[in-house]
Amino acid sequence: MTFPLPNRRFLSAALILAGAGVAAACTTAASTAMATDTAPFACEIAVTETATATTFEGRVQAAEPIQGQFAFTLSGSGTNIRQGGSFAAAPGETVTLGRSMLSGAADAYDTELTLTVDGQRYSCRAMETEI
Repeated sequence: MTFPLPNRRFLSAALILAGAGVAAACTTAASTAMATDTAPFACEIAVTETATATTFEGRVQAAEPIQGQFAFTLSGSGTNIRQGGSFAAAPGETVTLGRSMLSGAADAYDTELTLTVDGQRYSCRAMETEI
């Protein structure tokens, strides 16, 4: 069982399709099953745009205790950012897994958040958040 992260809405189709780097909806490397159907967590890349900047933040929310590795990447407009490492989350806890604030619109960047939990690899989708 997973639970949604609050205060979010999907990005426009143009942003989601903007590049191959934009992650598919929480999928395993071996199949296209949604993490909400198979994983003990929910994950996303929260995208917040203001008039002057865009913030990208990787997040995971656990339904049960989890630990694993993450890789968070951003590229585009002369930017190539790679963040990663280990993480752990308790039931009900939301953990931030990487964060970057960049100038320009969100659709100028490709982003990906990949989690490895219990040997299974998951990709997390980009979600626009409201301010």
